[in-house]
Amino acid sequence: MRKSRVKESKLKAFVQSLICINVLLIGVPALATENLEQIWNIALQRNHLLAASQQKEQSAQHQLASAQANYLPKLSLESGYMRTESEPAAKVNIPALPMLKGTTLPFAQDSAYFGGLSISAPLYTSGKISSAVEAAQAQSDATLARTQLTRSDLKLAIAQSYIAVLRAEHAVKVSSSHIAAVSKHVDDVQALFDKGYAAKHDLLATQVAMANARQLGLQANNALELARAALNRWLGREYERVVAIQDIAGFGKEFIHSDLPVLLQSASNDRKELQELSKQSLAYKKQASSVAAAHLPQVGFTAGYSKLENRYLAEDKGWYVGVVMKWDLFDGGLIRHQASQLSATARAINEMEADTRERIDLQVRQSWLTQQETRARMQLVDKAVEQAEETLSLARERYRSGLAPNSDVLDAEARRLQALSNRDNAIYDHEFARLQLLHAAGQL
Repeated sequence: MRKSRVKESKLKAFVQSLICINVLLIGVPALATENLEQIWNIALQRNHLLAASQQKEQSAQHQLASAQANYLPKLSLESGYMRTESEPAAKVNIPALPMLKGTTLPFAQDSAYFGGLSISAPLYTSGKISSAVEAAQAQSDATLARTQLTRSDLKLAIAQSYIAVLRAEHAVKVSSSHIAAVSKHVDDVQALFDKGYAAKHDLLATQVAMANARQLGLQANNALELARAALNRWLGREYERVVAIQDIAGFGKEFIHSDLPVLLQSASNDRKELQELSKQSLAYKKQASSVAAAHLPQVGFTAGYSKLENRYLAEDKGWYVGVVMKWDLFDGGLIRHQASQLSATARAINEMEADTRERIDLQVRQSWLTQQETRARMQLVDKAVEQAEETLSLARERYRSGLAPNSDVLDAEARRLQALSNRDNAIYDHEFARLQLLHAAGQL
């Protein structure tokens, strides 16, 4: 009966090992692996947020072209047909000719065609057009900065999903290693129990540890599937599709200056949020100037050719040319209040820019400190794994020799599992901290 239980236990362990091997094989497709740059290119090409931002950028370009078009002459063609109830006429009242009193003289016919071609152009607008063009240019620059900011934010989010897959893949490997180690210890305890050298308590404790290890394996595999689904969403692929990506050593790392003042200066110069807010403030200031200019003289040129069908006129067609000035002297404060509203909005954006600058300085400092911390962890984890492996080996040997309790082996394996997890977390925390620092410094 006891031999049957031993065989059954070994069979279960063998089946579990096969399951873990199959899971790992499924996660390694026979496809060319993709690195982070390739993933970025694919994801950004089909991202809807980036596409929307690019459309807004085109919209701002059209707005700029529209403002610049106000400098150009306007050519208009006008034509029509007019019909009146009767011929327009003027009453004649000449005291020297009393016999003509009450007589009417027509001066236009009751139906006529008319048409004309005119051209007009601004000569002097007191800065109204130039300020509007500068406002449109600033707004266009702001939308460009927004597009670049969207791209940078998306790259960081995509990189986070990419690293999450790598982290989950290594977690699956660590859990498989944990299952294998616990399974080996279960075999040792079972063998000693069959010979009467181990207590029932030891066997039950190792079986509980084995069940916990299997649960950890299930959780690791589920986390891997979730991470792959999240990355596939960025790529526009089926959620269940297996992704094959290169590990951290598979793509080059950009150099990051370790001097914090240099990073802070880089963020101040290159962060797109600051550029966007600065250009938006300038746009509102120029819009205020354009609106305020409407209170000043507006001078324009006009010329054209017109024709009016009228048999009573000696000449019913001809050319004309002229200079026109318009000056709104009083409008009840309408223009002044509109300009003040735009100026207040510009000042509000300046305050937002100042707050954003402070927040970015803090973000750079936090990212820099995080990278320093992860770099220090990287120098410790390999040695910790090596020591944990050696500790486990010694604990097993001492247990088989009857010099150490079963709990020492389980504790040593738990510490080895923690050391492996710490090593992987340190590696991927360091890589993500590097990317976060690039993003914070405006270099991603």
